[in-house]
Amino acid sequence: MPIPRRPRGVRWIATQTATYDILIALFACIIGLFSAWNYASTGKRLLAAAVGLGTAGIFVFSFVKQSLGLAAARKQQSVHELEGCLYTLHAVLAPVPPARLRLAMHVAVGELLEQVTAYVGDPSKAQKTGRQFSVNAGIIGKAFREKKAFAGRRVNDDYEGYIRELIRDWNYTDEQARRLDPGVMEWMAVPINDPDRQRVEAVLFLDATTRGFFTAERQQLVMTAVEGIAIFIGRRYT
Repeated sequence: MPIPRRPRGVRWIATQTATYDILIALFACIIGLFSAWNYASTGKRLLAAAVGLGTAGIFVFSFVKQSLGLAAARKQQSVHELEGCLYTLHAVLAPVPPARLRLAMHVAVGELLEQVTAYVGDPSKAQKTGRQFSVNAGIIGKAFREKKAFAGRRVNDDYEGYIRELIRDWNYTDEQARRLDPGVMEWMAVPINDPDRQRVEAVLFLDATTRGFFTAERQQLVMTAVEGIAIFIGRRYT
């Protein structure tokens, strides 16, 4: 159930075989055009034109074919459909304005959890995918380590008390705690296991700015939805 991480520019392109096919076609084109120029310089203009036209045609068709291959590979690694699942769950949980509910999916990368979807429900335009979190801190780390769903809530209204709470109860460092959204009051994390339930492949994270948001009923809705999302992930990304 390998949920793809966000494709990353040059590094992603360098791992695609289509990239090297394009480069091969480019070098072949250079050789072909050099041969055409050679024929033209010796007066064999018709042969030069044929070689030049053939070389250009090979390059154009190769470039188009491999570009389509790159586009298909990027689409295969897209998480847009997964974000669509989260939008549906967000609507079902029905936060009442001005309350804010956010959802995001994280995947395991060694000893880290990487956010692979944007925050659904976050009006901010800031790009947050690609952020990484330690598996030893926070509710997503706890869900990952213990392979169980957890819900938590903020106890202290005082900000400094809240920071101490995050450090004491959720294993954050002071620096990590101060980077978290101070408006969040409750949070939840649900692990998504591989088909054999041997390891956690991903963790769904939710947080809300309203106290009492994650009622027993809403928690059950999330758990039921995750079962369906796990099936979708298995079929979409396997």
